[in-house]
Amino acid sequence: MVIVSDPGDEMKPIEVEDKWEPSFMRLSPSKINTYMKCPREFYYKYIAKIPEKKTIHLFRGTLVHAVLEDLFKKQFKSFKAWEDGDPAAWMQDQFETRWAKDIDSKGWLWELHTDEEMAAMRVETEELLQNFVASVDKKLNEMVEWKIYKSKYQAWNCVAPKYAEKWVKSHDYAVIGIVDAVCNDFDGGTTLLDYKTSKRYGPYLPEDYYRQLIVYAFLYTLEMGEMPKFVGVSYLRFDDTFYVKVNQPVLDEAKELIKMVHDCLKERMEVEEKYEQVPQNLCKWCSFHKSNGGPCDAVVPKWKPKGKSYKKSTVKSENVVLSEEEFLAHTEIPEEEGMVKGKVVEEAPIKNTVWDD
Repeated sequence: MVIVSDPGDEMKPIEVEDKWEPSFMRLSPSKINTYMKCPREFYYKYIAKIPEKKTIHLFRGTLVHAVLEDLFKKQFKSFKAWEDGDPAAWMQDQFETRWAKDIDSKGWLWELHTDEEMAAMRVETEELLQNFVASVDKKLNEMVEWKIYKSKYQAWNCVAPKYAEKWVKSHDYAVIGIVDAVCNDFDGGTTLLDYKTSKRYGPYLPEDYYRQLIVYAFLYTLEMGEMPKFVGVSYLRFDDTFYVKVNQPVLDEAKELIKMVHDCLKERMEVEEKYEQVPQNLCKWCSFHKSNGGPCDAVVPKWKPKGKSYKKSTVKSENVVLSEEEFLAHTEIPEEEGMVKGKVVEEAPIKNTVWDD
């Protein structure tokens, strides 16, 4: 599925206004999305820096991204290495080693999740990684069978990313991000991909994912001097990708979004009261809400059906349109960071010369 934006594929130079300056904080797509969701949560997380509660979902996501980065960046840099090696066996070894190190070593996770939940997550993660390897082999075979390429060697350049875990940043706009994969097509066009282990899959692109993608496109264009053709979310669970067509209006939208958040931070500075609460159903899973031991006292709104009130009917079923918030209220707990109940884990900060907020 491709989401095509407004016309205007010709790139124009991106310039920073002479008088505009960023705020006191370096932003990232996740910070921008947190601010857009709830400024008060942003304050607790990035200004007050209150320790968050962590769950198996957070550690699993980190594990998957680390393994996929090493897959092409270290172990299988060429098709010859892929063909001569055993990617499935390597993936299995990486999974078992990292699961023991990153998950099994944290015994307190079993206090938060049942044995059945932990076992199911282990099986799901193993299958997710093995499915990724199988999908690469499937694409290589089909591209040759369908005569898109003459050989798997040629197809490899389309399937394997040019970069894995590509850091993109801008000092002028004080924003940084990590693109999971940068791929080139047979016409030389560039596509940026972000891997998702989330279950948020359907015939649409969530707004926070869209914001993340266009910021990546903006940063990549600034850093590489080349506008990517597409940016996409790759749902690893379902081997499906949703794309956004990149053009000048998309880059302008990302720039204005970044500037807007910086301007809001400059206005609010570090005053908690200036970061308004946004009461929503998701508050129930926020680490900072009072129901989870946090300082936020936002009142979670009660769910109400849309439309006029009606009496009970003998009709067996009725069509009801639900908003995304209402839908989440009646589905399982989301697996996004900061939205699930968990345990506070104090860990020593890891210094990074590129990104150290």
